Amino acid sequence: MARAVTTVAASLVLAFAAACSSVDVGKLVPTYDPDTSAPPVELTGGDFQGVCSGATASRATAFDPQAQSHKVILFSPLNGSLVEDTSMLPTDWTVQYSQNSDAYVEIDLVACIQVTDEQPLKECTGYEDNGAATGNRVNLRAATYSLSVRSAVTAKELGRTELSTTDDTCPMFMSFDDGTQVKTYDVPPPKDDVVAFVKQFAQP
Repeated sequence: MARAVTTVAASLVLAFAAACSSVDVGKLVPTYDPDTSAPPVELTGGDFQGVCSGATASRATAFDPQAQSHKVILFSPLNGSLVEDTSMLPTDWTVQYSQNSDAYVEIDLVACIQVTDEQPLKECTGYEDNGAATGNRVNLRAATYSLSVRSAVTAKELGRTELSTTDDTCPMFMSFDDGTQVKTYDVPPPKDDVVAFVKQFAQP
């Protein structure tokens, strides 16, 4: 029984090979049709994170130093990682994600804030949960930051500066996992200093 199946299979293979011999193989190769094929996946903020460490975002806009304005995405440190920060820069320098357009493709500059040094300042207490006192504490630390601006497409560094602050104001609002958790918090760099440095590239 097994031999009969093998013989039939061999006959089918020979018949298929004979039929294919008259087919133009070039016509069997799939081609990309922009009218029917799905468009490339839209860029997101995460596609630019690697630029801070030298990776490239090839689908972004090429940086033209002669242009009058540019689109910037800023990354700040959070819990040991870099995350997109939309709180520092003016809104007309940045883009907003949209389901209807590939907004992030307009970005040509990436600004990166990275911690280079930390020093303890003081302990912050007095945090409440719905009016009830908790045992939560925050270890406030002064930090020195490196702020760099890079071309999104090439990751080439265009400029770098160092920022620090002596502000020892405890954060008013913090998120804790429970009523006894202790967190560390680096005082962020002055917003005005960040904007002033990035401005020479975003709006030269």
